[in-house]
Amino acid sequence: MEQGTRQSGGTRGKGTRQARTGRSREQILRAALDLALEHGYQGTTMAAVSTESGLPIGSVYWHFKSKEQLFVALLEHCYEVWMEIHSGPEGLRQKLSRGITGLSGADPEQYTKEEALLKAAAVWALSRQLGGLGEDSEVRAAYLRMRVEMFRVDVARITESVPADVTERFPDLPTKLTVLSLALTDGLYVHANSEVHLELDFAEYADLAARALESLVDDHARRAAGER
Repeated sequence: MEQGTRQSGGTRGKGTRQARTGRSREQILRAALDLALEHGYQGTTMAAVSTESGLPIGSVYWHFKSKEQLFVALLEHCYEVWMEIHSGPEGLRQKLSRGITGLSGADPEQYTKEEALLKAAAVWALSRQLGGLGEDSEVRAAYLRMRVEMFRVDVARITESVPADVTERFPDLPTKLTVLSLALTDGLYVHANSEVHLELDFAEYADLAARALESLVDDHARRAAGER
């Protein structure tokens, strides 16, 4: 009986240690997320993450052996959040509204920090000579892998929102719509975070973008109907 009690206590102790380890890891990732959004990849240091998280620097390095390893894990976390949010079919208007008014900061309720970091990572991956991620960066490679998968998911979601007879006649239309929606979203995101002091009504631009792509779908629908 005593042996069973000791074993039970040992199991509880192990579970408690695992829970503490999990909480510490979450603290570090939350701190890194906040710092990365404010200071970028280059401006975020392991020491700063330690200070922001309230954990000793040794604890940060125990969980993540390097800043690159930390940022790969952070991107993976953000990707998991993105996948949870972006599941199921999504109409063009909904996608553009979230992407433009949310990520531009015009409607903070429309986006998460994790989505914002993935968008910022796109800039880091492209701006290799401007304090971004180098060719051999593990973080850049991880982001590019995720970007490919995110694009595939976006195409699948838009495919489900376009009438089946239209996609049957024009199977490449969802891909084209995805490329255009990303171009519009990314472009307005860059503008919103630039030093250009030009006030824009991002909700209006989201509506204009949605109307343009919806018109493109309607045009293809008329063409498909005319061929029947």
